[in-house]
Amino acid sequence: MQARLGFAVATAWHPDILILDEVLSVGDSGFQEKCFDRMMGFRDSGSTVLMVSHSIDQIRNNCQRAMWLDHGEVKAMGNAAEVSDSYQDFMSLS
Repeated sequence: MQARLGFAVATAWHPDILILDEVLSVGDSGFQEKCFDRMMGFRDSGSTVLMVSHSIDQIRNNCQRAMWLDHGEVKAMGNAAEVSDSYQDFMSLS
C-alpha cells in the first residue's frame, strides 16, 4: 500500500524528472501495469524518467538508455538492450 501511495503522490503533477527506485518490485500486476502506463506517458510528454530496478525485463522493455552499476562503478552505459545483454552475460558467468 505504501508503494501505491508513494507512486500516486510522486505522479500527482507533471514532474520534469521522475525518479523511481524499485517501486515496481511491489504490488500486483494491475498496479505495475498502471505504473508503467503512467511512466510512459511522462516520458512521451518530455519528462525524464529515471528507473532503478534489478529486473532486466523491466529495463529492456521500458527504457531507451541504461546504466549498469556494480558497487558504485559504471560497468556499462548506453542502449538499454545492449547494457541488459552485457549484464546478463556477466551474471551467467558468475
